[in-house]
Amino acid sequence: MKGFRWDKKYLYWGVTALLVIIACIAFFWVLQRWSGIRQSLSGLYKILSPIIGGFALAYLLTPFVKAFEMNIFSAAGKKLFKKSEKKAKSFSRGMSVFASVLLLFLLLFSLFSLVFPQLYASIENIVLNLSSSIRQAELWADKWLEDSPELEQIFKEIVGDAGAKLSKWARDSLLPQMDTIIVSLSAGVLSAVKAVANFFVAVAVSIYVMFNRELFIAQGKKLLYSIFKARFVNNLLEGLRFTDKAFMGYFGGTLLDSLIIGVICFFGCLIMGLRDSVLISVIIGVTNIIPFFGPFIGAVPSALIILMESPWKSLAFVIFIIVLQQFDGNILKPKILGKRTGISGFWVLFAIIVGAGIFGPIGMIIGVPAFAVLYEGAKRLVNKSLANRGLPTETESYSEIISINPQTLEPVLSEGLPEKETESDNEEK
Repeated sequence: MKGFRWDKKYLYWGVTALLVIIACIAFFWVLQRWSGIRQSLSGLYKILSPIIGGFALAYLLTPFVKAFEMNIFSAAGKKLFKKSEKKAKSFSRGMSVFASVLLLFLLLFSLFSLVFPQLYASIENIVLNLSSSIRQAELWADKWLEDSPELEQIFKEIVGDAGAKLSKWARDSLLPQMDTIIVSLSAGVLSAVKAVANFFVAVAVSIYVMFNRELFIAQGKKLLYSIFKARFVNNLLEGLRFTDKAFMGYFGGTLLDSLIIGVICFFGCLIMGLRDSVLISVIIGVTNIIPFFGPFIGAVPSALIILMESPWKSLAFVIFIIVLQQFDGNILKPKILGKRTGISGFWVLFAIIVGAGIFGPIGMIIGVPAFAVLYEGAKRLVNKSLANRGLPTETESYSEIISINPQTLEPVLSEGLPEKETESDNEEK
């Protein structure tokens, strides 16, 4: 045993094999108990959702806090507390946080005070005019079908069959489930109350986070540097700064773009003489936050609301929205966002679909900037690996490359291929 020596090479591979086996066992263990783990994670998320919401709200309000602090309250604090810099800074931060939260509540109050009365009036108008709208549709159908008896008969059979099925569904399915529906409505009301309570808890958490922003950042850096190597932490912080820039740039530009589209839609609705101009413009503006699918999501309910007023106005509105979205997609949004995402239209669509599949409606909004960050990270790793091997990093360079010589690392271009084929043919001859 005195002559025994550890072979570092075999020790390395032995430890690696052991870690791989442990990882495989852990992976299969997680797969077998995934439903229980998922329920536990879901319960933990429900408990922590106000805290997570508070941090998210603080992140969104931080630019407003910085703006208020830099432009208004910093100078005011220095004038009020000339002898104490600490008190001046505390006053400036506190007033900036208060102003940002007040601005949030004012925006929410303005939105609800504009939307809910219009929404109530629209629903009331639809209910009151439903019978007359159906009668107008019948008269319109009679007018167009009176010259074709066979078509009129088919239309009447379809309408009669649909009415019979609707009555049967109401009698056999809807009425027996009224108790379940009432219980579901009660649960919905309770969930709404919980959501409101969680919102106020999130606001309280966000106030504390915004007031002590530098402390939280310093504690996070201290923890990272105490666990990991400095180079890794430096790269991680650089990635986090890029992520912050990407998310803030994307959300700021998207909100500005949606606000402009909502205002243009409002004036367009006023010109067309639509009754629910405010409600429709808010729907179009809010859904425009969702890239690619947002315009269609907002246009469908808006067109249906206008359809109850006038079919021709509804058609004019659809044409107006198509023109507006073309203007937004080709002129306004590229002007505001520029190339902040750094990804093509295909990857935008991919990010929306995957984000919606994993996180639902929220995923449709955060999917694009999140994927842009992952895309940029993968791009940097690939370019770094290529640069270390002495290969070109420009994507355009590889469109002409057929292969790369493994000895000299010289690229073989497609334009040189026919000559080589000709030489080989001559040699064969």
